[in-house]
Amino acid sequence: MVNFESMPDKKTYAGFDYFEALYKKTRENTVIIMETDGTIAAVNSSFTKCFGYEETDIVGKNTAILFTEEDREKGLPKKELDEVQRKGQSNDNNYLVNKNQEITWVSGESVLVENEKGKKIILKIVQDIHSQKTSENSIRQLNNFNENILRSIKDAVLVLDKDLNVVMENPSFKVLHSKSKVGNGNAAEFFKMSDEDQSLYNDLKNAVKNHEGFTNKQAEIDIEDGTRVFEISCTPIGNAPETSVLVVMHDITIYKELEREREDIIGFITHELRNPLSNLMLSNDLMKEAANGNEIAFLKEMLDRSENNVHRMNKMITGLYEATKVHSGYFPLDLSEFNFGGMVKEAIDTIQALHPSFKIVKEGDTDFTIMADRYRLIQVITNFLSNAIKYSGDNEEVELIVTHDSTSVTVSVKDYGVGIPQHHLPHVFERFFRTEKARKIEGIGLGLYLCRRIIRSHKGRVGVKSEENKGSVFYFTIPLDGSEANQN
Repeated sequence: MVNFESMPDKKTYAGFDYFEALYKKTRENTVIIMETDGTIAAVNSSFTKCFGYEETDIVGKNTAILFTEEDREKGLPKKELDEVQRKGQSNDNNYLVNKNQEITWVSGESVLVENEKGKKIILKIVQDIHSQKTSENSIRQLNNFNENILRSIKDAVLVLDKDLNVVMENPSFKVLHSKSKVGNGNAAEFFKMSDEDQSLYNDLKNAVKNHEGFTNKQAEIDIEDGTRVFEISCTPIGNAPETSVLVVMHDITIYKELEREREDIIGFITHELRNPLSNLMLSNDLMKEAANGNEIAFLKEMLDRSENNVHRMNKMITGLYEATKVHSGYFPLDLSEFNFGGMVKEAIDTIQALHPSFKIVKEGDTDFTIMADRYRLIQVITNFLSNAIKYSGDNEEVELIVTHDSTSVTVSVKDYGVGIPQHHLPHVFERFFRTEKARKIEGIGLGLYLCRRIIRSHKGRVGVKSEENKGSVFYFTIPLDGSEANQN
């Protein structure tokens, strides 16, 4: 019953049958009348049109038939009845089962009504919100899809507002930002540090202000792992004044490093091969004159010089080829079981024959068997010995020390020569690296790089200890059982 006494002008609103209007004429709101135990007493025509049930299909049955099996198992029909009788009202958002057994999202409100005789019934108003829910779910799924894409992208992606505050960011940018020197500072500070003239920061501000994007701008950013080079693109979002921008940062550090390596190789070829090639050309010219003059002794001398220059060039080219092959990741080992002492002796004999005036002192037991690449270990030991002799200065003695246990062997080559400055020690095994003193001695800076890759392929480690003007110790340790060794 409508309480007209509570209305501001009861005469104006009296005489209308509000329930009849709601029950018979509403189109969007469907009505169910039921007993307090949930038995359906009546449904309006709007309910029939929306959900397909005729009164004969549903009257006398419990409202539980309108719930899904899952909701019935959860006890939702009873919970709803209990709540409306306890509080006088309840509401819910859940599925309703149509007559054709399809499910529809609905929003329902139940009200406990009592007539003048004290009889209670429940009036339930139900609205079909399936389209709305479907749209919401579609939007939610689309957002989840977009977020999953952002999470999977390795490039750093972020959205900035007019003040370059981060509106949205993917995990790649979070990691990058956390490793930067500004830590958790705002994005403006992050981009300001990318270059001295702050050109990237200014370009971003201009993109926000003037709706002008840019592509492929390169910037260097310092993070914990070192300086990284990024190719950055920026696209305005929306047309409002001072709009947001989408920023994509693609890490091109590895490509820049490869570019520098190509330049190093070109520089190496230009610089290092020029001298033996020039000598070879000069020797050929002199040999022509000697041949014309029948100067046999001089001709033989020039032939020897040409042969030496050819050997130098061949050694350089072979080293460069092997270093390039190793750097590309292709470096298979030829593993075999052999006596370690025999391998060490062959390496010493090879160097001793080239430098008969030097004394190579071997220390330690070498009479044991090892599984490794015999040729490659000779290559490492001869390189260590050759370098020790090169940089021995006036000293004519080097030491080769072998120590081993049941699982590994360590080989150290010690000299008493010029030594290496401390600040150069972390770099001596890098490609093309040579100290200032080393540049005065023939070499191309690839030998130690190859040695490190060979030892690492054996699952071992390599290192150096040195002090200027007191000498150096180069060493490596590898397992005796190299069956697990490979090119990685």
